[in-house]
Amino acid sequence: MHFAFADDTKQRGLRDGMGQLLALGAVVFPEDQLRPFSQGMSDLRSAHSIPADVELKWSMPAGAANYFRQRDEPGLQDEVRRRTLELAAEHGGKAVVVVFDLGRTTVQGRQAEAQVLKYLYERIVGALERTHMGVVVFDKPGGDHRAEDTWIAETLTLTNYGTEYVDPDAIVLPILTAPSHHHEHLQLADLVVGAVTAACAGNRYGMQLVPSLLPLLHRNALNTIGGAGLKVFPDTLTNLYFHVLGEDTFWKVAGRNGYTLPSERAAYYANDGL
Repeated sequence: MHFAFADDTKQRGLRDGMGQLLALGAVVFPEDQLRPFSQGMSDLRSAHSIPADVELKWSMPAGAANYFRQRDEPGLQDEVRRRTLELAAEHGGKAVVVVFDLGRTTVQGRQAEAQVLKYLYERIVGALERTHMGVVVFDKPGGDHRAEDTWIAETLTLTNYGTEYVDPDAIVLPILTAPSHHHEHLQLADLVVGAVTAACAGNRYGMQLVPSLLPLLHRNALNTIGGAGLKVFPDTLTNLYFHVLGEDTFWKVAGRNGYTLPSERAAYYANDGL
């Protein structure tokens, strides 16, 4: 059994012509690596004297409430983020992220959220590689219990019926939710989706973490991340696979329909938009 821990983010795009980015991401672990990863995170906290109740996420509180601002130790947060990503990769984690540029599509609101969730679901199933079954755990949605119940009900179409590209058999339960402050794995999901989205947005802090993200992001049969570990939408953003991941080929279908990056047909062909 494998477990996928998932979270969402919204960030402002910094590249030319980029709107707000809506993203979902997940990190998939084999069950026998769940406790070893948690132990690794406990050791990391001990090494830097970080209390267990401090959430190690991308979206840390602003201002004085930010634990690392209180510590005032230059480079500490960067080191903890980098080591967290390395620990996830060392313990068999595979990350998948979907980034949706709301400024380049008429799909908005709940319809956009549903589309991003569908793309993420397909990539979680892809990371299971047709040989494993999985359980998906999301960070608890904001709002009251009624809002959470509505959100869970809307996901049942995926877990009961799958999509046109994947069947529902790989995910064995309806999507579950849990509070991130109890789970290092959900805090990791927040860090991964936040950092990948920030790198796509052109945020320098996200781009600095790309070397630590590359070993963690899921790859297709041709050993590329674009479209597999990272899906950008719409397809006019495929040059981000070149600028963010350093990949020079995009395969729309593994082994078929490939083309060289950067592509003249997509945004950010002449430069990275920054």
